Amino acid sequence: MHKIILIFLYLFLFSQISSAQEKTKIDKFLDEVNSGFVVDSKKLTDEYKLGKYDRWDADQDTGKLVFSHEGKPKVIASFQIAGSYSNTSKTWKWSWSNDTVDLSMKRDMNKVKEFGEKIQSLQLTTAQFDCDEDYAWKLVSMAGQIIKAKGAYRGKIPNGFVYLLITEIKWADAK
Repeated sequence: MHKIILIFLYLFLFSQISSAQEKTKIDKFLDEVNSGFVVDSKKLTDEYKLGKYDRWDADQDTGKLVFSHEGKPKVIASFQIAGSYSNTSKTWKWSWSNDTVDLSMKRDMNKVKEFGEKIQSLQLTTAQFDCDEDYAWKLVSMAGQIIKAKGAYRGKIPNGFVYLLITEIKWADAK
């Protein structure tokens, strides 16, 4: 009887270690991608002072993200919506599964889902799942790398955040 219990414990622990190792590989991969994208995104944020403006407006009809200060547009960017994070449910939702996002604003997110299918990643192929805000940023970084975005912006929405991938950006007064 003791041998059966020991074998069961061994198998249980081995399966837990294997799962932990697999998770570690995925997390390491996300960490590597995140660190590279964060550097590029920070440069963009610093250059265009994206955290300094008093207002941002994302228009799905035009695909333009406008940062303004005191009612004057300062920076205009083209964007794709990566997804959203809910502070209420503590979940991430990919834009490719969100009916409120226009097709044109999530077209590149299909590349992310396809990449996830290729590498068999549940994080990139599951429409909505539990995670924290830090992990949401890692997913956005991964998506940004895949679609070759210049950077990302997190905007406050009711009960959470929307994550936008910036594909083009310029000063509003640039001719």
